[in-house]
Amino acid sequence: MNDLPEPIKSILRDYCHVEWFEINELADDVRSGNRKFDVVALKEQFESMISEENDITQLVNSLTFNEFVSMDEVRSWLREIYSVVFPK
Repeated sequence: MNDLPEPIKSILRDYCHVEWFEINELADDVRSGNRKFDVVALKEQFESMISEENDITQLVNSLTFNEFVSMDEVRSWLREIYSVVFPK
């Protein structure tokens, strides 16, 4: 995977950047309908990234400026975000 599709690409860059981690804002935008992105696509993209077998660590790091060293770290981080934004 060389690049991420929208809306996940913009969401990671705009809400999940290491210097301005705004997950509660993202969750509020999803719940309130105050959003400029496809929520269904975003949910599917998060699920796909969590189950991704290819290593997308550097891709995620380049968008968020995190310093993850493994795909396991990325998955754990994505699961945490997913649980806040899309609670059961």
